Amino acid sequence: MNTYLKRQKKVSSLLAREDIALLVLCDREGMRNCSIRYLTGHPSDSVLFIFVDGRTLLLPWDINLAQIKATATQIKPYNDYGRTLSQAVAKVLEEEKLPAGSRVEVPAELPYPEFMKISADSRYQFVCREGGLTAVVEDMRQIKDDDELATLRKAFAITDDILDKIEAVLRKGQCTETDIALLIDREARLAGAEGTGFETLAAAMGRSYNIHAFPAYTGANMPADGLSIIDFGVKYDGYTSDVTTTITQNLNKEQERMVRIIEGAVKVAEGLLKPGTLTTELSGAVNDFLEKNGYVMPHNLGHGIGLYIHEKPFLRVKVDPVKLEKGMVFTIEPGIYDPQLGGIRLENDYLITDTGFEKLTRSRIIRL
Repeated sequence: MNTYLKRQKKVSSLLAREDIALLVLCDREGMRNCSIRYLTGHPSDSVLFIFVDGRTLLLPWDINLAQIKATATQIKPYNDYGRTLSQAVAKVLEEEKLPAGSRVEVPAELPYPEFMKISADSRYQFVCREGGLTAVVEDMRQIKDDDELATLRKAFAITDDILDKIEAVLRKGQCTETDIALLIDREARLAGAEGTGFETLAAAMGRSYNIHAFPAYTGANMPADGLSIIDFGVKYDGYTSDVTTTITQNLNKEQERMVRIIEGAVKVAEGLLKPGTLTTELSGAVNDFLEKNGYVMPHNLGHGIGLYIHEKPFLRVKVDPVKLEKGMVFTIEPGIYDPQLGGIRLENDYLITDTGFEKLTRSRIIRL
């Protein structure tokens, strides 16, 4: 069976358990939901209806794109349904003639005025809840299947090739933060990627102390004496990588120590990467190591990656403990930052396997 159909059937079975007749998902400006791409393959604005009997109806804004990319029981133009979510829901319910009293779940992110329009039809029970079926689909996406891993590996291969090109350019001599950012975008697209997974961050010594440099990149020279950071990802068929490399040049004694601390933090994390480890345990161990060495990390240790750049699981210290499971793909990115000394972060992408982990990217400290 087609991978998308398998995923749709799985969601339909969840509807039956929750006594939901119809689940409505929406991906549009201001309310993005890449679960529609996960379930159908369609990469653009659309509304997806999933019925408890296993049928699906996709209403894309771009019907031509959907006919090439998407898998659903039916695909019809959004224009035929009024091009507003409330009108589309009303028309689908009219066409389907669901039994009175049927439960229809709509997105938790739906603005209240829009929910009031949809729920005006008193024949049905409309459900709009946090932690509902939209969240359940997000939980499904934590465990990557073979098709997803194959796609991610293509993104990682392009990423590693770009890392090598970045290092080669920096070793040749002076360029700028902007040169690096444009190189990344150009090489990603030439390699068949959709582009970058997020806005590239390239920050030489004067701005590397920011967790996320603002602006993302400038005309400042790279490489520069001290610590410089480049953070980027490549999006391939919807799935993104996420890596950060730090470039070092003519470091002082404490900056050298910062590099050793971050390399040590990565080893601490990798020593705990296996099924069953709690995300809080993993994050706590790295934070303790950094604090013992006199530094505090002002952000999470890492996050899941896939169709979103930041998705479950989140590697946090005190909240939302999650057990690592085979098939989870996430970043490990310890970082420390000082306004005078600069910042250092080392980020790679990892896969949890049956007995441990696989390191999926080759980001490293580039010493010049």
